[in-house]
Amino acid sequence: MNNVHQYILNSWDKTIRDPNNKEDSKLSNVKLPNKYTTPCIDEIFKNFYYWDTYFTNLGLLADDRIEDARNNLKIMDFFVRIYGFVPNADHLIFGSQPPLFTRGVYDLYKKSNDKNDILLFIDSLIREQQFWEYDRSTPTGLSQFKCGWTNIACKNSYNYFANRVGGLNDIEKQIPIVEMGKHFYAFGESGWDMNLRFRTPKNRFAALEFNNIDLNSILFDAEMKISEMLSIIGRDTESNEFLSKANKRKELMNKYMRDPETGILLDYNFVSNTLSSVESAASFCPFAFGISNDKNACLKLFNKLDNEYGLSCAPYHGEEAYMQWDYPHMWASNAYFAFVALEKLGLTKEAELLKKQYMEVVAKNYQETHKLWEKYNTITGSVSKSEEYETPAMMGWTAGVFEYFYHHN
Repeated sequence: MNNVHQYILNSWDKTIRDPNNKEDSKLSNVKLPNKYTTPCIDEIFKNFYYWDTYFTNLGLLADDRIEDARNNLKIMDFFVRIYGFVPNADHLIFGSQPPLFTRGVYDLYKKSNDKNDILLFIDSLIREQQFWEYDRSTPTGLSQFKCGWTNIACKNSYNYFANRVGGLNDIEKQIPIVEMGKHFYAFGESGWDMNLRFRTPKNRFAALEFNNIDLNSILFDAEMKISEMLSIIGRDTESNEFLSKANKRKELMNKYMRDPETGILLDYNFVSNTLSSVESAASFCPFAFGISNDKNACLKLFNKLDNEYGLSCAPYHGEEAYMQWDYPHMWASNAYFAFVALEKLGLTKEAELLKKQYMEVVAKNYQETHKLWEKYNTITGSVSKSEEYETPAMMGWTAGVFEYFYHHN
């Protein structure tokens, strides 16, 4: 493990981009205000990406690179001030990704113990939360990932997405191209592009019909943390308002999303009034953030998804097409949320097993390739072969979660 840790320490600087550098500035569609870190050193993902950066910051903070983590959050703040939300990436600015800005600021404050970190970001945190509460609202009162792209963009990207998922079936081909494009872009906003969580009898990719379990868990967590941070800086009335919002969201999630048989919370189809038929690692989020304290349900989920070499996105589901965020792939983000959930509920043995599996598979492949990778195969313990694009070597969240685990006792 120490050799991977040392590799990460020696490699962080290689992921830093400087917008004042001519070559780095060419990557972005906007002039960014300060330095930031990117998922990859030399491979495909060399832009600023939203939710990837939260997990990168876990590692930066664990390694005491506080200013680098703060700089990443300043980029998020910059985007909120311009657009009202943090875009998917600095070159993909019409949609967002799982909104972990608030959690990132809270992590920074806990590390720095400096109220100025709250004061610096709090108004942008509130503004981003309003975007998800209102622009991404649904009739249930819960939020969803949506499409912020134009009809023309949806039409132009249709073939790209259809090819990524291996083609559409005859029923899906009857869905209007723009409508299907909007579903695909909603997948992009979820960060889980692509998966089968939002399948219906007529469309395996009906993302716009669902309230998302991970999104609403993250928003609940953000409302709780904004409430706490507002209280710390003496804005008590607003603090109470966010606490009320959090309690209401928790109530609605338990009303609509809880499977009465298993106790596991799932994505909810508000069009058909049904739960998703696909269990996934996204369902660890309600346990991680305190929406559900059902220890047995969390253990059931872990036992369904854990394989010899780590936590799969989803269980095996027969002889059909598999996606990137699907069986048998392990992604760092899922490993982190599952670990937090297991530890929070006192499932210490399972939490330590998950941590050990993740770190060992990263170390095993580092020994063989001298690199870290975007995702791993939980059945073979090797680098995952991606169904949608070639799996890149990656620092980013792979390194961030490894360092979080490495320092976590």
